[in-house]
Amino acid sequence: MNKIFNQILDFPQMVNQKVFNAKLNSVVGNFNSQDGIRCYAKTIYQIAALVVLLAMEFAIITGAMDYFQNSDASALGKVGSALTFILLMYSAFPIASVIRSRGDSLGGAHNGMVEFVFKDFVLTNIKIVGEVIAITGLFVAFVSTLSFLFDTSLLNSSGGGEMLDSVRSLYALPGAAVAELTSMVHLDYISDQLSAFAVYKLDTAQNLGNGWNFGNLGMVANSYVNVVIGLAVLYVNLAIYTFLYKIVAALVSFIPRLAIPLSMSK
Repeated sequence: MNKIFNQILDFPQMVNQKVFNAKLNSVVGNFNSQDGIRCYAKTIYQIAALVVLLAMEFAIITGAMDYFQNSDASALGKVGSALTFILLMYSAFPIASVIRSRGDSLGGAHNGMVEFVFKDFVLTNIKIVGEVIAITGLFVAFVSTLSFLFDTSLLNSSGGGEMLDSVRSLYALPGAAVAELTSMVHLDYISDQLSAFAVYKLDTAQNLGNGWNFGNLGMVANSYVNVVIGLAVLYVNLAIYTFLYKIVAALVSFIPRLAIPLSMSK
């Protein structure tokens, strides 16, 4: 009876040995939570870059197929749309390159999990989202330029940007932190100005098809200015988060060394 009972208890281990040869357990048991975590994070970003590239290309191709099959655009509009199709197809490659290169930067020297999670990981994702927004804005400006030159509405289809929604909150983290800190000391005016700056954009339009005029030309110029504004917001976010991280890191390292004088009398 005891032998049968022990066999029943050993059944999961026996199946694990026979089917997986215990390799999965070995991988989990030998997981390196220090230097190895950066290698795993680097690989994840490489896969994410490929997925974003394929998703964007698929969305652009399907959008172009719908446009050319169902569009009542003129011949000139279709020629311009063919050019924007090439531009949009190419835009996926620098976006994927940004995700991969920034992910590769996580594979550097490891100084501890705390610094990796709260500094390197957050700053990397802030850079990724900010640079992707800037690249996307630049290609939107190119489409606006072509639309102005051809004086008609053109194809404008993109995809894959929603895949960054999972890390987009990290991009807004510095501004949110400053807003909370300033509101605590009743400096709401500063937080309001920072929030307004983070979302500030000049008026623009991607499709300009109502004639060549200074209004439309101004819209095209605003598209390029918005790219510069987006980069400025990116670097402000990086500076704010780096400053806040240094303050918190200094406090964390100072508190354990803080000596509290106590006097004890008998």
